[in-house]
Formats: sequence, structure tokens, C-alpha cells
Amino acid sequence: MDEDNVKVTVTIGQKPLTVIIKREWEHYFREAEKVINDSFFDFAKKWQYKDQQDLTNMVLLDFVVKGLADKERLKAYDEELVPMMESLKQLTEEFPID
Repeated sequence: MDEDNVKVTVTIGQKPLTVIIKREWEHYFREAEKVINDSFFDFAKKWQYKDQQDLTNMVLLDFVVKGLADKERLKAYDEELVPMMESLKQLTEEFPID
């Protein structure tokens, strides 16, 4: 392992996972650990489950669905924003500000 990498152990749903990552990514892994576990324990309170794998699958499904919905919203936003930006660029070219 070179000095740019670090071995990190994160715990997801009471299961420790050890990964080797770029040092500058460690804070993202720590934040991801917190977000996943918060979601994991929220599902544990609300849903009946047979084992922790069921909860992990629900968390994964929830994150992917939210990610896809966000992607769709961003695409719609871009489709509206890009033409407005182009119009604004044309206006600023017509009326230069000195």
C-alpha cells in the first residue's frame, strides 16, 4: 500500500468492511457509513425483516430509486436551463456591458 492509500474499516449494518482507498476519499467513506447506517436503522424500525440482508437490500433499493429520480429531475432542469443560458448569452453579446 502506497502513502496515497489508506486502509479504512467502515461498519454497515453492524458488519465491518475493510477497504483500501485513496486517502482523500476517507471523509466520503465515513459520511457514506453514517448515511447508510441511518437509513439501515430507519428501515429496521419500520419494516419486518428476516435478516440484515433484507434491510441492506431495502437500503440499496431506496438509494438507487432516489438516485434515478434525482438524475431525471436534473435532466429536466438541464433541458430548461441550457436554452435559457443560451438566450442570456445572446443578450449579453447584443448589449455588451463595459
